[in-house]
Amino acid sequence: MTSLELFAQTVGFLALAANIASFHFKKYRQIVLVQMLSSVLFTVHFSLLYVSGRPDAATAGVLNGLSLFRNGLLLLTEKRRTEKGTALIAGFFSAAVIVFGILSWSSWVSALFITAMVLVTVSMSIRKPNVLRLLTMTAAPFAFVYDLLIGSAGGSVSEAVSFISALTAFLRNRSSES
Repeated sequence: MTSLELFAQTVGFLALAANIASFHFKKYRQIVLVQMLSSVLFTVHFSLLYVSGRPDAATAGVLNGLSLFRNGLLLLTEKRRTEKGTALIAGFFSAAVIVFGILSWSSWVSALFITAMVLVTVSMSIRKPNVLRLLTMTAAPFAFVYDLLIGSAGGSVSEAVSFISALTAFLRNRSSES
């Protein structure tokens, strides 16, 4: 492993730490801000993997960068956004994920991350917690396999943690939520 690859993996684990930490904040704004930090770090992580000779990492680099803008818009419109507005944002960014995913396409592996990001983006418009968790559980395996195939250790662990976390919450709350 080269020093660039080692640095890329280190940044990936910092992104993982930020992602996990985000769920321990109480306020929506704090959660989203720390998730935005995680997006920045994952963008850098996948960009470094791309530069180190892994062309399939380009898709995740571009789409994590796009998620930074998505989360920023959600944060800016939080107080005045209606359900219709949230659905429009999710629809716009789902389309953007597909377009930018195709533009950054390297091989069939790119389709895995594009699928995961569309599912995550759609989940943002869902107000029912267990439906949101189901979409997260559906997205995580696509991203997990993508991360394994391109050699993203931090991404792989992040997706495994997301899946286990969503599954645990889903099972714990399945009878109390619809």
